[in-house]
Amino acid sequence: MKLSERIKQTRFASPAQEALLNILVTSSWLLNELSALMAPFGVTPTQYNVLRILRGSHPGKLTCMEIGRRMLDRTPDVTRLLNRLERAGLVTRSRASHDKRVVEVGITEKGLELLARMQPVVDVAQERLMSRLSPEELRLLSELLDRLRVDDASEEATEGATGS
Repeated sequence: MKLSERIKQTRFASPAQEALLNILVTSSWLLNELSALMAPFGVTPTQYNVLRILRGSHPGKLTCMEIGRRMLDRTPDVTRLLNRLERAGLVTRSRASHDKRVVEVGITEKGLELLARMQPVVDVAQERLMSRLSPEELRLLSELLDRLRVDDASEEATEGATGS
């Protein structure tokens, strides 16, 4: 469905406004689709993202700060998110041996098993959701979205330099 039909608006102040609204509407649609897909597994897309990040570092562990840096959505409260995952037995937290102030997080076997059960479902959904675009169009879309986030990379560099 075209954006103008979806939001019942035919005029836009600029191509930039139309593109931005289109990205926001599409992002919301994709997030709703993923939320519905993941609900039967008892996790949200944000929780799935944390588990995916931790699986990538397994058997190692990551600090809360590092998990936050790698998140797709930078706004969630990582501590609260980890509390829920820990209560479900999907992650463990422990103090770092090199610095007791630092908390390290690892994925549990239960978390790995959950991801293994989810993976085929996620793979099928990913293909279904992106099936309207060719592989070349998907590459182009990714390149264009990467270009939009150029400020995101400079913000990360600034955070790293200032230690915040």
